[in-house]
Amino acid sequence: MAEVKFTSEISVEEIQHIGDDSVIVAAARVSTKGWSAVPSDESYGLIKYLMTHRHGTPFEHGSLTVRVHAPIKVWREWHRHRIEWSFNEQSGRYSQLEPLFYLPSRDRPMMKVDEWKPGRPKFLVCKDDLIYRVLCDNLKRSYSLAYEEYQKNLELGIDPGLARDCLPVGIYSACYCTANPRSIMAFLSLRTHESEAKFPSYPLWEIEIAARKLETVFTQHWPLTYKAFNECGRVAP
Repeated sequence: MAEVKFTSEISVEEIQHIGDDSVIVAAARVSTKGWSAVPSDESYGLIKYLMTHRHGTPFEHGSLTVRVHAPIKVWREWHRHRIEWSFNEQSGRYSQLEPLFYLPSRDRPMMKVDEWKPGRPKFLVCKDDLIYRVLCDNLKRSYSLAYEEYQKNLELGIDPGLARDCLPVGIYSACYCTANPRSIMAFLSLRTHESEAKFPSYPLWEIEIAARKLETVFTQHWPLTYKAFNECGRVAP
């Protein structure tokens, strides 16, 4: 039987990008300048105006592709972002999934606060080392048993698409994800928590880890757009 491994690492790696702030400006100016509107010096004033007044289509002229390695539970939420996102995920039908499973890091908030609400979930870091160890032991046992049964199913010659049904959402999967700046901002507004945002969101801890890493890549290529996004309350145009 394969050795089951555990990690809390979630990876987001840039593969390619197309466009920058100047392309967004040119796409906006074509409405008045026509053929003469070409990428040139960026104009933060125009970008801020577009963001403030929710003129969103100029922000669709660009593209970022990242390769992400994360637990299945992260993909269940990420795949909900369907507008202008393209996904190609590792297939459990065509290949055997690796025995790599998610364990929360010690600093992961996981204890419910008083008056916890499903729509605005808040958690605190567990102060009890015993509780944390028991949680990890429970996860490790269930992961190991699930993967053992998965391998047994495969050895029976069962369709891999059925054999995998015993696997939990803590198993890792890889995916190529591509989106334009407008869709990335919509993703960031919902999958990160900023108390100063116009509409604060309360995302799952693990998808926020991925979102923050995506945010770091995004700001490198569209710094003026990112600045306006933050100044406008992290609301996508």
